[in-house]
Amino acid sequence: MGRKTRLALKVVFACVISTWLLALAVTAPAPARLVAIADVHGAYPEFVAILQRTGLIDENRQWAGGSATLVQTGDMIDRGARSRECLDLLMALEGQAEKAGGKVIPLLGNHEAMNIMGDLRYVTPEIYRTFATDQSEKLREQAYRDYMKFVALHREHTHTAVPTDDEAGRQKWMGEHPTGFFEYRDAFGPNGKYGRWLRKHHAIVQIGEGLFVHGGLNPELKFRNITDLDDQVRAELPAFDSIWRTLSDDKIIWPYMTLAEAVQYATEESKWLQARGATDDAAAVQEIQKLIDYRSWMSVSSDGPLWYRGLAQDPEEKLMSGLMAMLARLKAQYIVEGHTVLSKIEITPRFDNHVFLLDTGMLKEEYQGRASALEIKEGKFTAYHVDGEPKVLVAPGSIKIAR
Repeated sequence: MGRKTRLALKVVFACVISTWLLALAVTAPAPARLVAIADVHGAYPEFVAILQRTGLIDENRQWAGGSATLVQTGDMIDRGARSRECLDLLMALEGQAEKAGGKVIPLLGNHEAMNIMGDLRYVTPEIYRTFATDQSEKLREQAYRDYMKFVALHREHTHTAVPTDDEAGRQKWMGEHPTGFFEYRDAFGPNGKYGRWLRKHHAIVQIGEGLFVHGGLNPELKFRNITDLDDQVRAELPAFDSIWRTLSDDKIIWPYMTLAEAVQYATEESKWLQARGATDDAAAVQEIQKLIDYRSWMSVSSDGPLWYRGLAQDPEEKLMSGLMAMLARLKAQYIVEGHTVLSKIEITPRFDNHVFLLDTGMLKEEYQGRASALEIKEGKFTAYHVDGEPKVLVAPGSIKIAR
């Protein structure tokens, strides 16, 4: 066997091993006990309460679930003022569970992806303040000076969202960048404490016969398997980071802009560059177009696994046959999802108990709901709520899977 042949075989073997490891990352055998909890949105006391209600943590908020698996289906953050505490608790439990022989699997929700991309529509001043330090005011003042220097570079261009260079403009800008804003952005950036952690999360996992996802799976969506779908969503996050970094380095956007600001500013900059007609601007225009095109990505698509609501809202007869075919193709029996708040604030099965809806509006001040969890143990499905007795649900029937 020649050297080139041996090298080719090594490459093939490495690719096979890599593919196998990726498959393991999104599929796992069913544990003896699994508990799934959906959208938390900063509802820290309620999150603690449902974890204690299901015996996953003790009175000291330490892991007490032994070998159990906790799946959190995303949207830990936004809206609720104690979002940071929720993240810190889940991160701590992840390590504690592993040492005890259990597992914590946090999934990406649409709000995690939004914050990674700088879509901050649901981050409140109260949330920003939890990231503030005694240096925050100095940081804001320096950031304002840096931003005005950035704006000065583009004075001859036409931009609609530039603050006036006076005290009124400064105060307006400060109001749009509350105390803790810049620390928050850094924390969710590629090198930040939460940003690094979130970028490792899956968008969808299969555990035993169940598929766990934030938004849902559209039966009409074209994808080969859950590994491919998960890879597509996750790959878009570092791709976005790369585009953002390039445009920031080229002074086309300011690094601390929100997503909406950056898209608007970059779009206007692209028009100015194209009007110049200079060939050396072509690369910059292409990079700007990549940013604008993010709207077509799977991670932000209304048909993608982070945003899809059809299994929660559409008539069952419309989707039943497609759903059954999709589950059979994916060798699964049921889907567990959050994302869409249920008005009756109870975990709700649909599609003959092949879909379980978990989002019961845990953040009371926003949704007037309550914390809930779904336990799957030895083939038995049980709904837990912070109040009332556990309710046994009908388990999904068997779907014939082609072998």
